[in-house]
Amino acid sequence: MAVATAAALLAALGGALWLAARRLAGPRVPSLRGGGDPGLMNGKTVLITGANSGLGRATAAELLRLGARVIMGCRDRERAEEAAGQLRRELREAAGAGELVVRELDLASLRSEEPRLDVLINNAGIFQCPYTKTEDGFEMQFGVNHLGHFLLTNLLLGLLKNSAPSRIVVVSSKLYKYGDINFEDLNSEQSYNKSFCYSRSKLANILFTRELARRLEGTNVTVNVLHPGIVRTNLGRHIHIPLLVKPLFNLVSWAFFKTPVEGAQTSIYLASSPEVEGVSGRYFGDCKEEELLPKAMDESVARKLWDISEVMVGILK
Repeated sequence: MAVATAAALLAALGGALWLAARRLAGPRVPSLRGGGDPGLMNGKTVLITGANSGLGRATAAELLRLGARVIMGCRDRERAEEAAGQLRRELREAAGAGELVVRELDLASLRSEEPRLDVLINNAGIFQCPYTKTEDGFEMQFGVNHLGHFLLTNLLLGLLKNSAPSRIVVVSSKLYKYGDINFEDLNSEQSYNKSFCYSRSKLANILFTRELARRLEGTNVTVNVLHPGIVRTNLGRHIHIPLLVKPLFNLVSWAFFKTPVEGAQTSIYLASSPEVEGVSGRYFGDCKEEELLPKAMDESVARKLWDISEVMVGILK
């Protein structure tokens, strides 16, 4: 028994050391390709949803360093102001850093107060929450991850077109592969599986991006979608991990998951790099274009989803 216990402890220690060595070997994501120069985003205004934490915060910090004027689009003003204060303190010594502004997502205010919008980054999201509904009665994951950004983007298209060349960046997930668009139960009232519904919302992000790119042809407004990889953020706050497993999970996540800065690189790349000027309707990961499954490229499903989304959010023309 003692020998078996010792062997198990040695194996665990060896695994921990290997994981630590792997992590310390360096980041597994390239830093911003073809960009990163101070001043690259001078004169550009960028709106980021969900910028008070995680990927959004890391994206905001880097674009500020590149000289952009960054608007943190928020629903919770207090949390956003707190995050903005931290960012300003961190960037105090950064030469040429841009301006950071906090705005509640009041579209009438945004359109009247902002003379231009060069980049919109649809980043905010919710992950595998229990079944709940938004204030408008939509299943929470589909409502926040897809419909909220669908509405925001459509209401800001005039400003983006007037600011062209401009860009729209949509944050999706590789988990789109496990989702399907069930037009008979988009609101998950017949059945609800939190994992499936997250995947469906991320598939909707991709279909939305591709249909929007088609509609924006010739406007000099581009839209691309990305997956950030598996990132250590608070997005997984609704996932229950048994207490005894948490130390191992924390070790594995530290070794294998991306940091928010690493995970944000593709968002930053699509928002700022000259390499993707004029590129639209594509899917990216680790700052490179990637292939999509056929179901994410189905034009008839994308158009039907667009039409139904217009009805659901009340902007049907």
